[in-house]
Amino acid sequence: MNLLETNLFNKKIKNPFIIASGPCGNFEELSEIIDINNLGGITTKTITKEPKIGNKAPRIVNLNDGLLNSIGLENKGIDYFIENEIKRIENYNTLKIISIGGYNEYDFEYMIEKIDDYDIDFYELNLSCPNVNKGGATLLNDKKLLSKVIERSCNSTDKPVFLKFGYESNLEELVKIGVYNGASGVTLINTLKGMKIDINTGKPILKMKTGGVSGSFIKPMAVHCIYKIREKFPYLPIIGMGGVFNHEDAIELAMAGANLIGVGTAMMMDPEIVNKIIKNTAFYLSSKNKNFEDIVSKSHERTDNYVL
Repeated sequence: MNLLETNLFNKKIKNPFIIASGPCGNFEELSEIIDINNLGGITTKTITKEPKIGNKAPRIVNLNDGLLNSIGLENKGIDYFIENEIKRIENYNTLKIISIGGYNEYDFEYMIEKIDDYDIDFYELNLSCPNVNKGGATLLNDKKLLSKVIERSCNSTDKPVFLKFGYESNLEELVKIGVYNGASGVTLINTLKGMKIDINTGKPILKMKTGGVSGSFIKPMAVHCIYKIREKFPYLPIIGMGGVFNHEDAIELAMAGANLIGVGTAMMMDPEIVNKIIKNTAFYLSSKNKNFEDIVSKSHERTDNYVL
């Protein structure tokens, strides 16, 4: 019996652990280190309509158990992805999630229509792509445009569409907009905004000054966001991520309400860490005589005497 098996949108998923978008690229190098087929799923790095060269260096700062980065969604565009990468990704025997980013509803619609006939499972909309023509604003700053992007994307496919959000002050409102416009689920959380200053020069280290903070220290924020959204949306599928470095972190996110668990920055520090997390989570479940679905949203059960 596979204690880790879970089900989402009538798909049996061998285990809830997926590779988050970004740190592992599109898995060509990772596949030489671990067997991708042992994972519950994979998420591609974010793909855009046109190639993006990314931000100028320096764009990565190492932190204790984490990173500060301003890569800038560097990628070679949707056409390159179709010509050179999607066939390889189709061959993996695991859940395949395609992350896409853009500036308007037409960008998202265009990309989905180009790849929708391939053997992929879900889409994840990266809504944090800064528009340099609008002072670096993202789609989250324009609720009318955000609604159009989500509605047009969802109407372009029969596959589930997830929306990726960070630690937003109006997170519940944004999720409500997503659900109203047809989103199938949400991914929580994206990186937090941060900065590091060189004390010798007094200048920010990153060329772009600010970047995305990831690592073990964002886990409490991830748990909080997942818990809050699960309370408000009891049946909404959630991919939880942020600070997962061991099985205890993963179990915590699941108990807060995550149906699937993303592992990201930790993979850059130890590419085999996800296998350790899978093994140790299975051992934990066995010791408690539970399966994974038993512990999802467990923190929301209202009972005074419950002991796991």
